[in-house]
Amino acid sequence: MLCALKQTDAQSQSYILKWKLAPQEGAFTDAAKVSSPGLNTNSWMSAIVPGTVFYAYVAVGQEQNPDYGDNIYHVDQAKYNRPFWYRTEFTPSRLPHGKRLWLKFNGINKRAEIYINGYHLGTLKGLMQRGIYDVTDKLLTDKPNAIAVLIVPPRHDPEHNHPLANWESPTYLSSGSWDWMPAVPGLNSGITDTVTLSATGPISMEDPYIHTNLPNLHTAHLTVDVKLNNAGSEPITGVLKLRINPGNINIVSKSITIAANSSRVIKLTSKEYVQLEVKNPKLWWPNGYGGKADGTQQLYTTNIQFAVNGSEASDVVIKQFGIRKIASDTTILNGPMRLYVNDVPILVKGGNWGMSDYMLKVRGKDYDTRLRFHKEMNFNMIRNWTGEVTDEAFYQYCDKYGIMVWDDFWLNNLGGIDSLEMFKANAIEKVKKFRNHPSIVIWCGANEGVPEGNSNGRLSNAIKEAIAENEQDTRIYLPRSNAGVTNPNFSIHGGSKNLSGSGIWGNVDPKTYFTDPHNSYLFSANSYGMRSELGAATFVNIESFKKFMPKDYWVPPTTDAVNSKTNMWARHFFSTDPALGGGAEPVRYINDINQRYGTATSIEDFCRKAQLLNVETTKAMYEAWNDHMWKDATGLLMWMSQSAYPTMIWQTYDYYYDLTGAYFGVKAACEPIHIQWNAATNSVKVINNKNYAINNVTAQAEVYASNGKIMSAYNLKKTLNVNATDIKEAFVIFDDAGKKLPPAGVYYLKLKLYSKSGTLLSENFYWIGGTYLNYQELNKLPSVSSSLQVSSPVIKVTNNGVNKVLTYTITNSSKQTAAFGIRAQLLNGKGEQILPAIFNDSYFALMRGEKKTLQVEVDPKALSHGYKLALVPYNK
Repeated sequence: MLCALKQTDAQSQSYILKWKLAPQEGAFTDAAKVSSPGLNTNSWMSAIVPGTVFYAYVAVGQEQNPDYGDNIYHVDQAKYNRPFWYRTEFTPSRLPHGKRLWLKFNGINKRAEIYINGYHLGTLKGLMQRGIYDVTDKLLTDKPNAIAVLIVPPRHDPEHNHPLANWESPTYLSSGSWDWMPAVPGLNSGITDTVTLSATGPISMEDPYIHTNLPNLHTAHLTVDVKLNNAGSEPITGVLKLRINPGNINIVSKSITIAANSSRVIKLTSKEYVQLEVKNPKLWWPNGYGGKADGTQQLYTTNIQFAVNGSEASDVVIKQFGIRKIASDTTILNGPMRLYVNDVPILVKGGNWGMSDYMLKVRGKDYDTRLRFHKEMNFNMIRNWTGEVTDEAFYQYCDKYGIMVWDDFWLNNLGGIDSLEMFKANAIEKVKKFRNHPSIVIWCGANEGVPEGNSNGRLSNAIKEAIAENEQDTRIYLPRSNAGVTNPNFSIHGGSKNLSGSGIWGNVDPKTYFTDPHNSYLFSANSYGMRSELGAATFVNIESFKKFMPKDYWVPPTTDAVNSKTNMWARHFFSTDPALGGGAEPVRYINDINQRYGTATSIEDFCRKAQLLNVETTKAMYEAWNDHMWKDATGLLMWMSQSAYPTMIWQTYDYYYDLTGAYFGVKAACEPIHIQWNAATNSVKVINNKNYAINNVTAQAEVYASNGKIMSAYNLKKTLNVNATDIKEAFVIFDDAGKKLPPAGVYYLKLKLYSKSGTLLSENFYWIGGTYLNYQELNKLPSVSSSLQVSSPVIKVTNNGVNKVLTYTITNSSKQTAAFGIRAQLLNGKGEQILPAIFNDSYFALMRGEKKTLQVEVDPKALSHGYKLALVPYNK
């Protein structure tokens, strides 16, 4: 059966192809035969493009669910760590006549030999390299045509057979396993990005680039670069037409001639075309600092056409871009690097992405939920660790939600490469492919090391040249991710002081976060600074745990159980072994849960207690950086903010989209206007990340006994002014003047910040042990489940018209006790979780008689089988 062409949309001149897949063996070793029409492919399997070889086999059920148990560790690696053919056949009847036809590959891993109708078109090497082939004269008219692509995985190039982790760049480094995901059979080889057949007139366009320059925030000068290709035998004359919105900017260029069989780069500037000087531009901002009313960011769209002699467009390209200014310095705070966007200092708050998914199955709209979660956590940056994310959609949603991108190249520590030529070609492609995205603010040479150990060596220079030659100084370049270049010990002293190291990756207690930037990690002594990694174990909720862990392990983990390299805990990276998540320090995590909250009696009990530790830990991390804002703290990226594989470490939401306590700890601590308590000094401070002052705001503190009864003797209130992007102390609570808490029991501290008009700007909640970190009194609270009253939901459609927002009013009607640690879930008619769902809060508390508004945003299709809000308090 011939594989059909499918047009990408009604207006596009691009078509996608349907592919099949088979290993290169037996009858399929002859490239000319495989790539010629008429081959019998009945034994071949349907491929997923974009995708990987291994995931294609998983999707059709030929491998047991690799997420579950230790299934992935039993896969025959040799079956996938070998070359595979991708193949398609089609008739060109649906393609427009009289056009030039282009076969375009947007990315493969790791080497591809590309054929059409028995003819070898070319070779691609490296995960980012693109291939654009003129196939106009190679297609058979009204007959079947065959395209075949031989994919060769990493470590199968006889010239470069190196250990994957440090020596196969450019590729997906973590596919060979890391301390947070298993080795993936086939090392994520495949056609990993889109493939299209595109039709154009005699002139095609390539890689348009819209460069923005802001001499001041009220004027933007745009420069548009476009490469024009003439694949014909005659010179072609025409004009470029630009339409930019918002603003309805229309430009027609002067006459342009492109010689036969040649290319030409055309540059349109604001000096020549005054329309490219934009007055009062709509600026792109990081999340929390500006943007549109719906929380998304201001983006411009450019429609670029080349019209031949006044006729219809020969080619059309649409690009989005944003107008913003990026800068940094290390002088204002005498060392730590501080980032500025549109001249406003930005306290960086974000996370590291190791990979979107360990099998590279996250695509397109799959990124929307993940990036939306980051927006809702009040993050403003994601680090694309070692460049493992290569999808355009990732950057598009970062643009949309105001998530700045710190973008690494494909090097770990000192790094190693297949060849300089291959690496440089891929670096150039990366810059060209993503340079229009305003979200990218930092390019970074290598993870925890300078490329090849030399900031002016051949590899460092290849990266710097790729950036300098293909964009115009719009971003920051950092040679290494955790320090400067002059200190070999990663410390922040001397010339390395701009970044403050990476680590630790296991939890510590709240006071330590506030008092010790060292946090037990040698390289981070003496400065909070700009920290590129700081993490902790993050155990999942019970529903997710049971999805990937066999029943034999449905028991609380013990310190002895995680001291293994081979059991199921280790298979999901909850292990003391450094290669299996040992850096998350699971022994400390287990002990902290059992000592602070009481020894877990079941896996369900362990999971619910773990969420309280998750809240406490992640909130303290970011609030410590808030507390030292501009003293020496300039930014924190947690390790990690999302999950690529089912595990119990380094995540905020889990592999199944369930939101852990870590998510809500981060969400609270990172809100742009925030009131918080320092566990070490008892200082209550107001943090203002906005680029405007907040005046006459009132900070209020209320203290409650564990039963929810207010302890009015501790209540405090103060009105104050806080400058733009600044911090100010309101008062000290629990001071030495007779206001210390009694040593027994657990107490609640509720902080509120009100505007002059009485609007609630920030609310924060802590549970405090009379004896530090002893919360076991919570286990004696009376049950409150029957006292929680939930209203019927008020239902609205979101601004984008896609999701529904369900608004509930929750009341604790108890007169005897607080309702503590309330976990909120949305369940369907079968009692199953509805995921993903975006909650404004969870793991919260309600004092006696207190009410709370809870909002849940969800896809309406997920509600088709019924739904209800389920609330489970800690004292259920």
